[in-house]
Amino acid sequence: MWSTRLLVLGLVRWLGPVHGYLVRRELDSWRMPGSSEIGAGSIYHALKRLTADGQLAVVATESVDDRPARTTYRITAKGETEFQRTLREKLWEVAAAEDPFATAWAFAQVLTPAENAAMLRHRADELYSRIDQVTALLAATTPEFVEGCEGEFVPAHARAMMKRQTDLWNTDAEWCEATAARIEAGELVVGPDLDAEHGAHWREAIKGERFIDAVTQWQSRPD
Repeated sequence: MWSTRLLVLGLVRWLGPVHGYLVRRELDSWRMPGSSEIGAGSIYHALKRLTADGQLAVVATESVDDRPARTTYRITAKGETEFQRTLREKLWEVAAAEDPFATAWAFAQVLTPAENAAMLRHRADELYSRIDQVTALLAATTPEFVEGCEGEFVPAHARAMMKRQTDLWNTDAEWCEATAARIEAGELVVGPDLDAEHGAHWREAIKGERFIDAVTQWQSRPD
């Protein structure tokens, strides 16, 4: 995955020469959305893969006492070029978020209005809980590094990203609450009673010339 490769390349570039354990430890300390989901196996696999691709180079492999041997890596000129290219490509790119909720919501008609409303309110509660956790973390840490205060430092740019994430969660939670209220008030009609009717409407719609023309134009668009 490009994100793991970028993170590993960037951390080796930043900390190197460095071995995999310190890369993993640094990544774990970030506590940023997405970074905590990258396991040790993915990190070590990326180190080996990037080395095979010539983007990292092995500096040394050594063993201390009875501990397993540790391999130290540095970034190469090829790795620096790839890091700079990917970094700019992903920072300038505006990509759609891959939230499984958005896909599942397409079939909300299968659930009853009561279940849809309950689901949305539960999602809002979960999102507010995440916001509280990150807010507490920000309050307990500092953007200023103080030697000897390990674990209390979170860089300013990382804090800004965490704040961005809480803002996104808050917007999502507010949408869930508002949509649940619309369902409960009967303004947004959902439910299995409409499922068959909507299915019939869609079948008729996709047979129409306007729909076919739109699909044809989308398929023939330039990449």
